[in-house]
Amino acid sequence: MKKSEDADSSGINTMSRGNRLDYFTLELIPDPFMVLKSDGTILDLNERLADFIKTPKSELIDRRVSEVEALNIICGQSLNSIKNTAVIFAVLPYQGMHIEVSILPFKTEDGTCLLRIMLKDLSDYINLEKTVLRRDRELTIINTLSSAFISSDNMDLAIQDLLSNVLLVTDFDTGWLMTVSGRSFALKAHKNLSTEFAEALGNGQLETLCRTIVRSKEPLHVPDTSEIARNDYLRKEGIAFLTAVRLISHQKILGVLFLARRDEKGYAFNFDFASLFPLIGNHVSMILEKIRLFQETKRLSITDGLTGLFNSRYFYRQLDAEIARSNRYGYSFSLILFDIDNFKIINDTYGHQAGDDVLLELARILQEASRVTDIVVRYGGEEFIIVLPNTSESDTLSLAERIRSSVEQSVFLPNLAPGITITLSGGIASFPLHASGVKTLLNAADVALYAAKTAGKNTVVCFQGRINE
Repeated sequence: MKKSEDADSSGINTMSRGNRLDYFTLELIPDPFMVLKSDGTILDLNERLADFIKTPKSELIDRRVSEVEALNIICGQSLNSIKNTAVIFAVLPYQGMHIEVSILPFKTEDGTCLLRIMLKDLSDYINLEKTVLRRDRELTIINTLSSAFISSDNMDLAIQDLLSNVLLVTDFDTGWLMTVSGRSFALKAHKNLSTEFAEALGNGQLETLCRTIVRSKEPLHVPDTSEIARNDYLRKEGIAFLTAVRLISHQKILGVLFLARRDEKGYAFNFDFASLFPLIGNHVSMILEKIRLFQETKRLSITDGLTGLFNSRYFYRQLDAEIARSNRYGYSFSLILFDIDNFKIINDTYGHQAGDDVLLELARILQEASRVTDIVVRYGGEEFIIVLPNTSESDTLSLAERIRSSVEQSVFLPNLAPGITITLSGGIASFPLHASGVKTLLNAADVALYAAKTAGKNTVVCFQGRINE
């Protein structure tokens, strides 16, 4: 059966009876509702509409909508644009609410044109929708950023990937990450920056801005192009909008995250989305802290707890790698096995703390004497090894002699007058000259060290011959 034209969208009959509509019929409509004449005069309304605009019903009947401020704000513009029998639906803001205005023209039995207007508060639905969208975006941010750390074993690449993912979930095309390094800030990662600007950041430019952001508890947004223009580096880089978030974990400042855009035309910053920046900052901070702990754990797993030198676990792994490289590229490498002469006497005479201090100072001397590419290892107790990639036996012997002589002339723990002096004995072995594998190379170095001890200590001996597996 076809609906009557005199029924509204809820099926409520609004047929006029004389000059007024059926009172009880209007009051059955659950939302604010009114009927207008074609000239905008209020013919009738329900009590819900009167309550909604806080005006007695008796004061509204026979008045034009344009004369009632609240109604004019809500539906005046829609009424002005209505043509013929067009149906209009619009959602408008009103006193902090989101009001849906439905305007439905109809004709009475005598041909009179009237307008039915229903108001519905959609605030709860819209707020719920915003909440759902926000939660969805929060989850997207968390999942996207977390993947940067999970998917990479290389921590430098993980940080670069993290920055790329931040740009992916935000409305920015450029970014850089400054981390605390001592008392200054270091450029840790960047995306879509010019070489000149990246170098300027690496040389300490924007240091003052970083410190300003660190002192602030809120993200910094700089939408004013004139303010950006005052900074030569930002202006030359073509930055049109800049935002920055401090990164903090356990009350410790980790750095500052900068996000920027270059295209100023047609860009409107979404300040609703800006409320998610603390979430982004917190999550980036958490990942950076995890990366730091991961790197620290990795460092501790391969270093000696007392001296900070590499430990035997790392040494064996690198020794395998050096032999593989030597076999592949056809170059030789050498190692020196040092042992402190009569170290037990130092521990027995001055105590183990003094012995530890001597080991620490000796580790410093070995590191300073070695090249960046050399691997300095505390092999165990008072034994130390230096691995010298792409180094011949003769060059290794020269370095070992310089180290031995330097140690012999050094005074350890001068506060224990007259101080402690020590000497070293050393054994040198080269691959593939003296050995064919890891075990035989270490055996050759050990044999050479024993020969140095037998020769009276405080000397360095090169292995003679070759040991095969």
